[in-house]
Amino acid sequence: MEIIVKKDTPLKNFNHHWKFCVGADHAAYALRHDYITQLAEVRKELGIERVRFHGIFNDDMHTVRKATDILPIPFGGSYIERSFRQCAVVYDNILSIGMKPFVELSFMPKLMAQVPFAKGTFYYRPVVSMPMHRKRWHEYVKSFVRFLIERYGKEEVESWYFEVWNEPDLVGPFFLGTKKDYFQLYAVSATAVKEVDPQIKVGGPATSASRWIAEFLTFCKNNDVPVDFVSTHQYAGDPLGGVGNTNSTVSNLNIDIFAALKERHALSHDNIIDVYRSFMRTRNLIPTLNPDSFIKSSEFVSSASGDLPVFYTEWNLCASFSAECNDTSTQAAYLLHSILNSQKTVSGSSIWCFSDLFEEYHQFPEEFHGGFGLMTQSGIRKPSYHALRFLQEAGNKAYNIKANGKADCAVFRKKGETHVILSLLHLHSSNTSEEVSISIEADAAPSSVTVSVIDSKHCNPLHDWKMMGSPQVPTPAQLDELRKSSAVTNEPMDFVYEDGAIKINTKLTDNSIRRIIIRD
Repeated sequence: MEIIVKKDTPLKNFNHHWKFCVGADHAAYALRHDYITQLAEVRKELGIERVRFHGIFNDDMHTVRKATDILPIPFGGSYIERSFRQCAVVYDNILSIGMKPFVELSFMPKLMAQVPFAKGTFYYRPVVSMPMHRKRWHEYVKSFVRFLIERYGKEEVESWYFEVWNEPDLVGPFFLGTKKDYFQLYAVSATAVKEVDPQIKVGGPATSASRWIAEFLTFCKNNDVPVDFVSTHQYAGDPLGGVGNTNSTVSNLNIDIFAALKERHALSHDNIIDVYRSFMRTRNLIPTLNPDSFIKSSEFVSSASGDLPVFYTEWNLCASFSAECNDTSTQAAYLLHSILNSQKTVSGSSIWCFSDLFEEYHQFPEEFHGGFGLMTQSGIRKPSYHALRFLQEAGNKAYNIKANGKADCAVFRKKGETHVILSLLHLHSSNTSEEVSISIEADAAPSSVTVSVIDSKHCNPLHDWKMMGSPQVPTPAQLDELRKSSAVTNEPMDFVYEDGAIKINTKLTDNSIRRIIIRD
């Protein structure tokens, strides 16, 4: 692979759409000190602007309660209390660290649900029913938006985004209803938001696997329903029906119970994660992973959305929780590959999610358990975190170059420095490599050239954790050791300056990343 940057090579604005937002489990977790501490680090080090999470209306947020929820008071069932105090604490915490909420209007308070016992399959059991009375839901959403404006001010809330529900196409985990039901729920919710303040931005359909986009937009147009942006999700692979651009509703899990039963005698009985991995078939790299699913799907959604902004409000390599690839450089290489190749199709995105402080399936105690986070629950940075920091530190201007080869590359220019970021994604092969030749025209030899590496030997805290015996809950001393051993290093790199050009040669291996900094 050859990369050539000449003096007259034009610079362009780089679309850091991944900095628009980041995902973060469910609302009640934003009441935790460690959650907010880690999120503040993400804001400071990665520059991510917003945070999105599920369940601002979950029953653990106590927005709607009746007297008999507290005591079996006679006639207490007719006394209903509404309060958004807990929601305010969550949003106060987020705003205090310089981030903004991306508001997901979900899920249904039990007292307002058409089917109160219709709870999602996840650990915290949100009610995923349609509302019992649409007019009451309409008024409830309006009161919530009014509360936000009264507390934070009209100008502030108008800078937020409001999304209706989460993955309504996944019947069971997130929604009890049809596509038509969701469209009606969206219409009632979006109209409620706009009746309070027409300037607030609202959108959907927040589907998995880039589904329902064209039909959703047709529904909004034909029924004069407001929509300011299109939102959807995409993973490279998952057990919930694949990754295709379809109009289907998913109701089955692609899991192999019989294979799990065959393995059960060999599993450790000291933890849950082993049996979970066996059940979900996530011990090895998921065979259905498609390296270009995000890229191709974003092209499809962008084309269908016309002039509306496209927000991928949830995306990552593997939707299969507990997959070990979520803790490795494979995830980092996938994120870079997807970001570098979706520059023209995505307005903003939200990687799922910033931390392994996450309990959709149970808060697994192991420091490394294949969680979705960019960092572990103790704040250990994973390879994906470091890769995104490479992009953040490279700046906003990239050369408009074309490089032939298997690797992904971007060359950035900022004051006094040129940053070259290289990555080689391979999901289903091994022992592949690529030689890379770099030539950058310059008026003088650089003062220094350094390289930072992410691969199986560098920035690999999973490996280091295993080497120390895989402690379930590392001690403070062990955490310090993990931070030091897996930190990014900047090593001097050989180069040649001749004929007015800086020339560098390097080699990439499977799912490795190189960040080269050339200083004037």
